[in-house]
Amino acid sequence: MRIMFMAQCYTPEDVSAAVLIAELAIDLVKRGHQVTVVTGAPSYPYGRVFPGYRNPLYQVEWLDEVRVVRTWSYISPAKSFWPRILHYGTYSVTAFYGGLLAGGADVVVSYSPPLPLGMSAWLLSRLWRVPWVLQLEDLYPEAAVTVGVLRNRNAIAFFADMERYLYRHATHISVISESFRRNLLGKEVSPEKITVIPVWADPDVVRPLPKENSFREQLGLDGKFAVMYAGNLGLTSCLEDVLAAAELLKESEDIHFVLIGEGVKKPALERGVRDKGLRNITFLPYQTREIFPMMMAAADLHLVTLNRGSTLTSLPSKTFNIMASARPMLAVVSPESEVAHMVEEAGCGVVVPSEQPQQLADVILRLRHQPDQLLVMGRNGRALLESRFSRECCSDAYECMLEKLCQEAGRTL
Repeated sequence: MRIMFMAQCYTPEDVSAAVLIAELAIDLVKRGHQVTVVTGAPSYPYGRVFPGYRNPLYQVEWLDEVRVVRTWSYISPAKSFWPRILHYGTYSVTAFYGGLLAGGADVVVSYSPPLPLGMSAWLLSRLWRVPWVLQLEDLYPEAAVTVGVLRNRNAIAFFADMERYLYRHATHISVISESFRRNLLGKEVSPEKITVIPVWADPDVVRPLPKENSFREQLGLDGKFAVMYAGNLGLTSCLEDVLAAAELLKESEDIHFVLIGEGVKKPALERGVRDKGLRNITFLPYQTREIFPMMMAAADLHLVTLNRGSTLTSLPSKTFNIMASARPMLAVVSPESEVAHMVEEAGCGVVVPSEQPQQLADVILRLRHQPDQLLVMGRNGRALLESRFSRECCSDAYECMLEKLCQEAGRTL
């Protein structure tokens, strides 16, 4: 197959969700397929082009035998509404000519968000008369409305119309969770049109390692119970709960919180820590892919947080990296969320409802004195990942889905 992926960010060395696209593309190439990725200049999360890259009108490079086509987009470090819309919009437009210049494909796959990228993918699929798969990583515009990014009624109506149009015209839709599938069924999308392929982690890269390591030592966490959050410090997270719990636990000197990542909430969170005079929280930027497994291993307990409104529109990829590292998970989420069901099914952690900081603090105090139970939770999570959410399992499912679509369309594989 000649496969064209269209995704806003593609950087194999990254630790964000972009690395999943890279892993899938690399796996499909190893299986004998030709893969082209149409993307922009890497700039997440700082809003600046990464060192060693440019923001070209059109550029072709090869990474791990994957052809990567980069096109121009508006890039700004500003986190406000209009710069973000311009970034998404300009890439969605230039991706069309990037795909056109890159040549034909047997199947086109576009990632959402950004939602408008689907329009470019649909046009290319019509021109080439090939199947088009819409890959939903988040549910838009619902996710943007829930966190307050999108408030204008006309804009909400516009993107809701676009969403329905894309669902109607996509050959197939791939979603990352059962809750996403149920959401689409409620919008009258045919069940035959939907495939659930979850997010994954590579168990050969993120793996169980000793807790006592150089990353932990550099942070001065020896003898501490380290509670870690690693990921986007964005609008869907309820990290205010974590700060409130840290304040309740400030007299427990052996408990320390480590928040790793970037996002629109980070300045306010850092300001809150300073204002409260909390000394039991450390902020760090995203860490490199090379030390990521060691970073994950350094925690006694990992946090996954989602605010109440984001329960059914988001599934954090950090969930699967925690499982891969064989560390226990403390999920601060609504009980009806996909994460909560997964944690309870596997016995790989504890669920605490969002907006309950006292309960969160109490659970951390309890788990601190249950090392054997934490070890069992970590092993349970690793076992679940290896059986259902490994990189190989999910790449197999994706290849099977794409091959079936091409066969149905009469394309030669």
